[in-house]
Amino acid sequence: MSSRNNPNRIKIHRSYTVIEVSETLGVHPKTVRNWIQAGLSVIDETRPLLIQGADLKLYLKQKRKTYLHRCELNEMYCCKCKVPKEPSINSVEFIAKPAGMAHMTGRCGECGCRSNKYVSWSDVNQIWAELGGKLPIAEKHLILRGQKPLNYPLAKVFNDEKK
Repeated sequence: MSSRNNPNRIKIHRSYTVIEVSETLGVHPKTVRNWIQAGLSVIDETRPLLIQGADLKLYLKQKRKTYLHRCELNEMYCCKCKVPKEPSINSVEFIAKPAGMAHMTGRCGECGCRSNKYVSWSDVNQIWAELGGKLPIAEKHLILRGQKPLNYPLAKVFNDEKK
C-alpha cells in the first residue's frame, strides 16, 4: 500500500465507489471509509456510497497540505522533533548540485538528528549569515563537485571526479 495518495489519478468528472477509490489509490477500503467519516463528502448516504471525483481530489490535496511544514530559509525539518529547526552551525554542509542548487545537510540543534534540504546556490551566503556564521564560508562547510564557483578559490575536488 502506498503512503502518499496521488490526487492526479482521480478523474474529476467521474463518480467512484469506495472499492474503486481504494483500487485507484492503492489503499484499503476501510481507509476510504475513514476518510468519509473524517469529512470526505459523498453524493448520498445510500449504499453503494458514491464519491464525486472532484470532491475526492480536493479532499486529498487538502489532506496533504496539513502534513506539509514550511521551513524558513535557515531552517530544516527535523523528523525526530517533527518541527522546522535551525541546524547546529558546526554540522552544516553545502554540497553543490547541478543547475544552481545546493544540498544542505546538518544536524538538529536540539536533538542532533540528521536533516537534509535543497536550496538555491545563490541563497547559501544568506543562510550561512542567518545561522550566525562568518563570511566567507569555511572550506569544511562547502563540498564542490566538479567545478568551483568563481568567488570561492577552493581546491577541494573528489577523487572520483579528477580527470
